[in-house]
Amino acid sequence: MNRNVEKGMGLIEVLIALVVFALGVVGMAGLHLRTLSMSMDSVQRSVVIAKSQDVADRIRSSGAPPSLYVGTYASAACAVVPAVSCVDSELGLAQSCSAAQMATFDVWEAFCGNDSGLEGGVIEWVARITCDSVCTGAGARMAITTQWISRTNDTDASVADNNRTNIDGTQVSALTDQMTLRFVR
Repeated sequence: MNRNVEKGMGLIEVLIALVVFALGVVGMAGLHLRTLSMSMDSVQRSVVIAKSQDVADRIRSSGAPPSLYVGTYASAACAVVPAVSCVDSELGLAQSCSAAQMATFDVWEAFCGNDSGLEGGVIEWVARITCDSVCTGAGARMAITTQWISRTNDTDASVADNNRTNIDGTQVSALTDQMTLRFVR
């Protein structure tokens, strides 16, 4: 009888080892998904910072009054390309642009243009450019506040509704994140 018990014990030990191994694999898969999600969130933050800095640099270097840049810009408006392209052409010639046209083009180009804007990796963003003080000439205190849907709990780019969304059969959180860049022109 001892022999049969010993044979059964070996099988139980193998089953326990398989269960422990399976739990480890499930834990590692969860850790990998969380790491991927945090990486996507980090990419979004980096893009928002870079594009906000780009707009701030354009405002500083522009001869246009800072007040022309004030406004709210959103991902939904990226489909509307400015009527005048205020950029050097391949021949080195630029179209002549008014200060207002240049301001409109600068913001669109930084946030939406040539697939290098926020559209590539930031979900449902809204950027507000404001003046904290008098909005004329050098010394104007300005801020660029950008809000977007944070990619903290999902791996799918189609996050949309309110604070809960169904992605591939899984409920995920769609939290709004925000970053403000303040600068002096």
